[in-house]
Amino acid sequence: MLIRKALIASAGFGTRFLPITKTIQKEMLPILERPIIDYVVEDCVKAGIEEIVFVISEYNQQLMHFYGENVRLHAYLEKMGKLDKYDLVKHLHDQVKITFVRQSDSDMYGTATPVRVAQKHFKDEEAFLVFMGDDFIYNGDNFSEAKAMIELFSSSHSTALATCIPKEESVLNKYGIAETRQENGYTFLTNLIEKPAPGTAPSNLANISKYIFTPEVFDVIANQQPNPQSGELYITDTITQIAKDKPVVIYTPRGEYLDGGYVLGWLKANLTVAAHDPEMKADLKKFCAELLAD
Repeated sequence: MLIRKALIASAGFGTRFLPITKTIQKEMLPILERPIIDYVVEDCVKAGIEEIVFVISEYNQQLMHFYGENVRLHAYLEKMGKLDKYDLVKHLHDQVKITFVRQSDSDMYGTATPVRVAQKHFKDEEAFLVFMGDDFIYNGDNFSEAKAMIELFSSSHSTALATCIPKEESVLNKYGIAETRQENGYTFLTNLIEKPAPGTAPSNLANISKYIFTPEVFDVIANQQPNPQSGELYITDTITQIAKDKPVVIYTPRGEYLDGGYVLGWLKANLTVAAHDPEMKADLKKFCAELLAD
């Protein structure tokens, strides 16, 4: 199956990072010298994705600035004899087609809403990827998780794909946990149990909101009711509904899942990526040992 497009959601308020997210959206917070979201984009590019659709807030211009050409910067670097440095940013606007879709404050809040508001860009596709912009899978090499997701989705002849990672039993009550079935060597989703009581989890596989959908998803979302507790439209409810009568294959990543959506997770993501940099690793190891010494 040909998958040419990916949706990356980036329209939230980032309240867990306030006050910094009053000015800088959480997806633009740095993991070393790059924003979190750019690691998601890089993985899509490695997978051969031709177009990335960013769903952004109607008031936020930061992603447009980051992934657009900066004529002023180019002119400055040229004047200063440093034009070679523009290569560090040139690839951001010439490696893949970028489309921006604005999510209005009047739209229902929730993780399924970006998929709904971007419908016209995907309704004629065979299938498409859906990612959140504040977390990513890190491998430290050229391996593409997005490509592996597409390959599994195609070979399993599924209607959708959900990504899950193994978690220790002691923390399963903090996640949406997959109930699964096995068939023909594949693991399929049958249900997602949100924050199961200790000892009742159906598996150790926690959902991490990285999906593949076909256009069938738009009818599911159109008929989906908001969560009664929060009033939000959750993509986890969407994938659960699809799994009731259609095959939803489960993908387990090869790399390390890094969640930059909360402060400690963002800090761990920075340290993890830094530890894979040969120039930083020795100094970082020494610094951490001294910092954490009793």
